[in-house]
Amino acid sequence: MSIDNIVNVQISRDTASVSRAGFGTPLIMGINKGFTPLSKVYTNYNDVLLDFNASDKEALAANAVFSQTITVKQLLIGRRATSDTVMITVDNAVDNITYSCTINGTVFSVNSGGSATPTTIATALFTAINLGSEPVTASDNLDGTYDLVADVASTPYSVKVDANQSIAYTASDTMANDLANLSIENNTWYGLVLTSRVAQDQLDAAAYIETQKKIFIAGSADADIADTTDAADSTTVAAVFKSLSYARSAVFYHPPAANEYIEAAVFGVILPLDPGSYTAALKDLVGITKNDITATQRTNILAKNANMYSEVGGVGITEFGTVGEGEYIDIIILVDWLDARITEGVFSLLTRLPKVPYTDGGIAGIEAEITKVLQLGQALGGIATDPQFTVTVPLASEVSQGDKAARVLNGVSFVATLTGAIHATNITGTVTL
Repeated sequence: MSIDNIVNVQISRDTASVSRAGFGTPLIMGINKGFTPLSKVYTNYNDVLLDFNASDKEALAANAVFSQTITVKQLLIGRRATSDTVMITVDNAVDNITYSCTINGTVFSVNSGGSATPTTIATALFTAINLGSEPVTASDNLDGTYDLVADVASTPYSVKVDANQSIAYTASDTMANDLANLSIENNTWYGLVLTSRVAQDQLDAAAYIETQKKIFIAGSADADIADTTDAADSTTVAAVFKSLSYARSAVFYHPPAANEYIEAAVFGVILPLDPGSYTAALKDLVGITKNDITATQRTNILAKNANMYSEVGGVGITEFGTVGEGEYIDIIILVDWLDARITEGVFSLLTRLPKVPYTDGGIAGIEAEITKVLQLGQALGGIATDPQFTVTVPLASEVSQGDKAARVLNGVSFVATLTGAIHATNITGTVTL
């Protein structure tokens, strides 16, 4: 007889955990064909340059993220749905250098030779591409441009050209659909950066983000944000965000926004930190121009709940990190974090145990999960210890038979005070002899 017949030990591994919502990953969304999935993860700027040129908007935004002193571990670059056809323009003709077009990782290159023109270079590249085996066909427009079209409709392909060429893309779906479809494929991102500076694109992105538990920051060089009073402004992105009381969409007024992604830099600074431990105000941003903001412009910007980056006392500072409705960005993120962690904790309890009984003990288990998250929020500096938070749960004897029959626990709540942050101070003093 085996000892197992007397003592039978079975050890199960209780190591499975609920997938945790992340708050440290920005998404840079643009119109591109840098890769064939809808998004790609990058952990450093050099890897971004494998798919994009340094002058591409996606690379500019990624550089702004990764350039910060302490920055995110990773970011996503996403691509909007585009038409099957793209047009490539030879912008600069230089004799005796290499021009290239990389399709699905295959490099097609030609030497421009002597007396080069955009037309001769485009013709040479068109010819080289069609001699290859990639599932695209090139056509020469005989004017220094050439087109690429997918051999099979709606089949994605990646394309990258050298710095002397540029690619024209056309979006083929709505902003909302593009963001939703990308999120189905990869929803690990939290902060949205849009490469487009078109106001309607930013408004469309904001309308979608307001339906999600995410944050969008728009960068805008629209002078009316700064030069028009709040009362007279109804058309800028800042004015619209405020009028619609957007709680998840913010605007940074930034005159060099065409080539600088201030919002990417802001995300690069704050997203590596634990929610509750930071504010989006008073941050010095690496690689971002400090703007000369007049007192009148500052009043107009802040009145619209918009933000800016300027130099004060020789230091660059962001002011003041608010969303359209006027709430602070860090508060929105902290509330999202509390929501996610409490949901995950309670769900893990319900699924980890054989059952959570409808008893005072079972209810106490749910109370403990909520308490655990609130205590962590205190440790991170987001929730005050004075006054102390309270968690309220019913006694099992107080629950209606209907709720017990439906196996639903109602009457659970908590009250917690946020620590907030000091963005300015007034000091008075007296000195005597």
